[in-house]
Amino acid sequence: MKFIRNGLSRLKYIILLLLLVCCYFLWPGVKKAIQLDNSLNIWFLEDDPALIDYNNYVDRFGNDESVVLLIKDPEGILTSEYFQSFINLTDSLEAIPEVEGVLGPGNIQVPTNTLLGFGGRDLIKENSEVGQVLQDLEEHSYIRDQFFTEDKKAARFVVVFKPLADFDAHRDRLIREVRSRVEAEFPGGNTFLGGVGVIFSGLNSLSQEDFTFFLGLGYLLMFLLVLVLFRSFYVLVYTLLTIAFATYICIGIYGIMGHQLNLMTTLIPTVLILLGILDIVHILNEHRSTKRNDNNSEIGVLKRVFRPCLYTSLTTMSGFLSLLSSPMAILKNFGIYTALGIFLCFILSFFFGLIFLPLIKRKEKFVFPVAWFHSLHDHVLKKKSVYTILTGLLIFVATSGILKLKNDTYTLGYFPQDHQVVLDHVEIEKTWGPYMPFELMISPKNGFNIHSPEVVQAGLRFSDSILNIPGIGSSFGFPQLYDAGLQNRYKNNAAQMLQRKSGLSQVDKFLKTGYPQLSGYYIDRNSGTGKITVFGEMSSAVELTNKKDLLLKTGNAAFGKVAEITAAGYLPMYSQIVQYAAQSQVNSLLLAFLLVFLLVWIFLKSFKLALLAIVPNLFPVVLILGIMGWFNIDLDIATASISAIVLSFCIDDTLHFMYHYKKHRNMGQSTLRSRVLTFGRVGAAIVITSLILLAGYLLMLLASLKTVYLFGLLTAIGIIGALFSHLIVLPILLERFDRKNDYRKKGL
Repeated sequence: MKFIRNGLSRLKYIILLLLLVCCYFLWPGVKKAIQLDNSLNIWFLEDDPALIDYNNYVDRFGNDESVVLLIKDPEGILTSEYFQSFINLTDSLEAIPEVEGVLGPGNIQVPTNTLLGFGGRDLIKENSEVGQVLQDLEEHSYIRDQFFTEDKKAARFVVVFKPLADFDAHRDRLIREVRSRVEAEFPGGNTFLGGVGVIFSGLNSLSQEDFTFFLGLGYLLMFLLVLVLFRSFYVLVYTLLTIAFATYICIGIYGIMGHQLNLMTTLIPTVLILLGILDIVHILNEHRSTKRNDNNSEIGVLKRVFRPCLYTSLTTMSGFLSLLSSPMAILKNFGIYTALGIFLCFILSFFFGLIFLPLIKRKEKFVFPVAWFHSLHDHVLKKKSVYTILTGLLIFVATSGILKLKNDTYTLGYFPQDHQVVLDHVEIEKTWGPYMPFELMISPKNGFNIHSPEVVQAGLRFSDSILNIPGIGSSFGFPQLYDAGLQNRYKNNAAQMLQRKSGLSQVDKFLKTGYPQLSGYYIDRNSGTGKITVFGEMSSAVELTNKKDLLLKTGNAAFGKVAEITAAGYLPMYSQIVQYAAQSQVNSLLLAFLLVFLLVWIFLKSFKLALLAIVPNLFPVVLILGIMGWFNIDLDIATASISAIVLSFCIDDTLHFMYHYKKHRNMGQSTLRSRVLTFGRVGAAIVITSLILLAGYLLMLLASLKTVYLFGLLTAIGIIGALFSHLIVLPILLERFDRKNDYRKKGL
């Protein structure tokens, strides 16, 4: 600590100035970071096969984040007024530079057959007669089924965006622009938007709201807790500066590295507010215990708590860094940058301690009197049989719950049920039926092409066979385009021409020249592959995986030797999340346990004491997982990381306890006296840090996003379990350990 005494002490204000300069240069990173992005891409690593396949799909068929628009009127929509509005809306939406095109009643063409060959005319014009439109829809059922409900009281549009390299940066603005133009043309409120992009935009909005809300609420909570517990203005400023600088620098670096906040990393500032206070509480607790006449007492305080605070910070960091074992980019980044923030909080708590500790008065009386902890210790040991049975019973019940745990995730479930995204989704499914697109890519095998009779026939058989699959509404793709062209060109002879290459070749040429936009949406001519879009219900990841497997099984049976069928778009990526969530939970917990145990062993220099320290901290982990199982809380993105994180910061108080306990034993105190003195020394800090963490995480129950809500709820349960283990389980284990071991003889 000579470096601190002789260097940092003299240069502390120069260092403070350098911190301010650093913050100035990190401002661009902060601005980048707070532009939220919740697209599915941020969940996956760049070399993930699922992401690579998705990017290949986008290269062939364009942007997958189309917007589904439903326009509904109980009185019917086949009127001249609606015809004009359909045309106006289509023109307005296609005027947006980032829109590739709009598929809908406002611009769809009815194929015609003249002496000059294939042709087409608009289904709806400004002066179209209702009778003619009805007749066209009856003759061309594929148009009717794609764009109108059977009762003609609702119409569907699909807005297709261009595959921009930086589409994530424009998504929210584009969804707002689409919604604004729809409402301008149809101000009555009978318009509903759905689709993957709409969901991601909604998540961005909620994440931004929660980020702003909890950032302000977190600092308010910290402000109130510090004033109530320490009743010192200088303690308040000390705490605020430590956490504010650490958070700002962490978020700035996060943005400089090219990242944007998402539904997980928006938690980083709140987590830092809560965990950043812990070292400060232990520093202040040591400061309170220091006699007034000590020379260089402030430096002495920092020196005495430096080593235990260093190791508690390292153990907490290890829990978050254990998320590096996750295959999900969203969890890796959450772990890396939260760990960075915790390290910054540790460094800055000591730096600002040099400035503020000399200004903070010591208080002999504290919120929790020492005698209270002495009495608690005696009570626990007198009733240790009762508490042992209670602990065993809780572990048994929690373990039974763990056996009920399931892996699943449901993106719409992250929203409040009264959110516009959810309400629109419910209305679209009720009116239109299943509408979420499951994309399937068809690659003809050698000797066949996309308009070979065998391939088109297989596609039509496949589309018919999947109608029996629960949750599947309809499908449309290249087979239906070719079949519609044959129906128009050859009428009653269409079935015969479906067997001939010549007929399908003529239709293919017509689609290429007459309908480049529509055919380009379902056929990639550069690679010779086709697309079939299956419309299904919005599902959880497990349900979606089952549907994907069943669709592929049915597709392989239909296409046989003529083509290969693969899942494309978001379908395989979304279904992959279940496997990744379970893998993240197991890998991160095991890695966190190993890292934490190794650090505790190094810190205490005793394998037995390290084992004794970590065993009670497994109790809150078991408790969390058990409650998840009993209350049907699935392992998903919101819950996959909690066990490792709770283990890593719950052990902090245990380390401080074992550190002081070992010091008293080395000074020659008896085992009983050492336990009592240690409880009196650090008991208050244990309770205070637990209450601060509990209050902070319980605030997350006010969150709009379910991910934040569950993270706060389960972590709060873990903190309660950790407090129980620190005050009840640890004294019982330590007393039993003391009776069986002679510390003096073993040099401990």
